[in-house]
Amino acid sequence: MTKDETFDAVVAQRYRLLATLDGLSAADWDASSLCAGWRVRDVVGHLVSILELPTRAFLFGALRARSFDRFADETARRFGARTPADLAAAFRARAETRFSPPMMGPIAPLTDVSVHTRDVERALGIEVSLDPAGLAEVLGFLAGGKARGFVPPKRTAGLTFAATDLAWSVGSGPAVTGTGEALLMALTGRRAALDELGGDGAAAFRTRLA
Repeated sequence: MTKDETFDAVVAQRYRLLATLDGLSAADWDASSLCAGWRVRDVVGHLVSILELPTRAFLFGALRARSFDRFADETARRFGARTPADLAAAFRARAETRFSPPMMGPIAPLTDVSVHTRDVERALGIEVSLDPAGLAEVLGFLAGGKARGFVPPKRTAGLTFAATDLAWSVGSGPAVTGTGEALLMALTGRRAALDELGGDGAAAFRTRLA
């Protein structure tokens, strides 16, 4: 994908997630997501926060908290305290924002919204809404050993990852196979998808996540 095509994919996935959010009940918004420690509302709070807060404010906040992850967690919960209607409205208002973290490009927001979409949908038993072309692009990023901030390089080293429902594979060594969505979740540390993986490299991959 070109840079513009990747940004288009980011925007399109935000709208797909919004369509999912529009169908949720109050109980769904308070349900646990697959992102450890976050409810559905906190996941959406995170996605809204990175669009509402200027990059400088996020960086300074992370420095004050002495941890990017700690600040992101605190911010997601603070934003997640808003009402579902307010969260959905804020996300919709910024759905077409073309923003990416310094030096990472649009693959970072595409990865973020894709993973968090499934953190919500999979936890609630909702069908996959990811676009196959965008999913393949994200998988290439995650399994390529350079997904700084998303996947530790040691997690994928020496393994081949191959999707059973997409014309996509990357890497060298024993194979880890599964649907593109299952690989997406497993690569980013979501254990709920691990039992759906196969191939002669699956056992080694599971051990790395233990």
